[in-house]
Amino acid sequence: MKKLNAILLLFLTFTGLSAQKISRDLNVDLLINHAGYNPGTSKIVVAKGIVTGKFDVVDVTSMKIAFTGSFKPAKGDFGDYSTGDFSEMRKEGTYYIKYDTLRSFPFVISSSAYRAPMDLITRYFSVQRCGASTTGYLTPCHKDDGIRMDNGKRQDVSGGWHDASDLRKWVGATIYGMIGLSKVYELDSRPGNNRSKILEELYWGNQYFLKMQEPQGYIMSFVGGDVKKHSDSNRWTNNEPGQEGGELKFVKPAAGKSKSDMLIFGSNDDRVIHTDPLDLTGQYNFITAEAIMSRVTKPTDGAYSVKCLDAAKKCFEWCLTKNYNEQTSVIAASMHAAVEMYKTTGENKYKEFAVAQAAVLKKIQVVNGSEIKGFFMTSLNSNEPYKNIWEGCLEIISLCDMVKLFPDHKNASDWKSIITFYSKDYLNTITSLNTFGIVPFGLYKGKDPGGNRKAGEYWYRYFMQPELDWWVGINSNLASAGIGLLKASQVLDDPKLKALAQRQLDWITGVNPFNSSTVVGVGYNHPKHFPGSTFLPNTPVIPGAVLNGLGGTPLDQPEIGTGNWQISEYWTPMVAYTIWLMAELTAAG
Repeated sequence: MKKLNAILLLFLTFTGLSAQKISRDLNVDLLINHAGYNPGTSKIVVAKGIVTGKFDVVDVTSMKIAFTGSFKPAKGDFGDYSTGDFSEMRKEGTYYIKYDTLRSFPFVISSSAYRAPMDLITRYFSVQRCGASTTGYLTPCHKDDGIRMDNGKRQDVSGGWHDASDLRKWVGATIYGMIGLSKVYELDSRPGNNRSKILEELYWGNQYFLKMQEPQGYIMSFVGGDVKKHSDSNRWTNNEPGQEGGELKFVKPAAGKSKSDMLIFGSNDDRVIHTDPLDLTGQYNFITAEAIMSRVTKPTDGAYSVKCLDAAKKCFEWCLTKNYNEQTSVIAASMHAAVEMYKTTGENKYKEFAVAQAAVLKKIQVVNGSEIKGFFMTSLNSNEPYKNIWEGCLEIISLCDMVKLFPDHKNASDWKSIITFYSKDYLNTITSLNTFGIVPFGLYKGKDPGGNRKAGEYWYRYFMQPELDWWVGINSNLASAGIGLLKASQVLDDPKLKALAQRQLDWITGVNPFNSSTVVGVGYNHPKHFPGSTFLPNTPVIPGAVLNGLGGTPLDQPEIGTGNWQISEYWTPMVAYTIWLMAELTAAG
């Protein structure tokens, strides 16, 4: 063995190599977007630690240097890093970046860089199909969904998609799949796209949502979720309908108990439909989905288009009968729904509704502050900054659409002011505090939530607090913010905001401390798979799945996890916002 090692050392010395250089070349330490870049977008490479000097962008085919740039130290909240800008690189091709003995993974620059990832994500939905499909990973399944919680009667709510790495069909979560896919369908109409597959998937998913709508107009909450205890319906079934009322028996609930406490499970395995109305945010998201679905199917399927629009109108009228609580989350979702209804119908009442909601939103925005401002409070009655891991930028997305739709409206300058405060005074300011340019989960008033990060009078965190009972990774928050920033860049004619939008996708697909893509089948170093925990067979690894995303430690440092559901599970909002952001970036060029 000693003799062999001596020979190896002699060889390395003779060839001018060293063990250190070989080991460093094998460590791919330069961080780039594994999915690649559009030619006209911002392109940033990140190196760990403080480095200076030149880096080369090398053409993989010719092995010639195509561009040379310089690293600059960029200290921030996550420690010491350095960045290099190669945005000037516009020539399409496949490249890698080299600096001294360090290198990056190969990447593409192409106007269709995100076409393959978007196709993969579309296919993910087909694999997550529930019911008697030809593509679901254990088809047929759950043909017997389900039994109504309120009266024990059978109602067909089969179809749709499983949410996450389980078998639940939460309407509030899976409805984002309709929104994300339909946005991609409308944005990407170029030759060679995957529109037929997207439309096919939209039809499949929407059958479930239409079945979950009640005659009164509202949509019910879920099937397969938690009824009496955690995961009691998160299971496979025998696909055979049980006897009418056979699964559920009803008893008089004790004082203070809910409807679910009335249920006694029988021998049949049919899953329970949670018949209570979904929250208002979810109702408005349903309206958004049906409005767009009506629009995209009108040219080829007039009767179905009318059916979707009728469903949206009926739900909208039901929502108007509810006591409006003026929460930012409801304002954002309702504005989005009204804008999409106006796009589909041209009816002035939806425009007026959106305008009125924007006026309320303006009252909730914080516009005074020396270091940080432009964010929103949770509601008119709360001084806690608004945070929503699923809908971080929906209100800005809606406002930007309103500026484009109604540029001459008397309130258009107010809308632009709201957008400017949020995108420039809040997001652009606070993202400058970290090397990667990612938006935070949110601000906190009064007490440090962990991490000792403060901007002005507010504490902030990039990640949800892991000590909480419920927390997830940040992919949905980043992707939704990216969409909002990109739209804001167009409305305000500010290319810096477009570059910031790109940084949100960069983190999701590789530009993070772990050099990890959190889109399965795209890039490298994916977090460990979470297969589900309460049923067999488990959810397989599905290409195109977008994980919840990297989490954070109590001190708000990035954490890749060990396969825990908070980071590694597949959740529909994360999938939907990521494919939507890719489509927006592709359309922007």
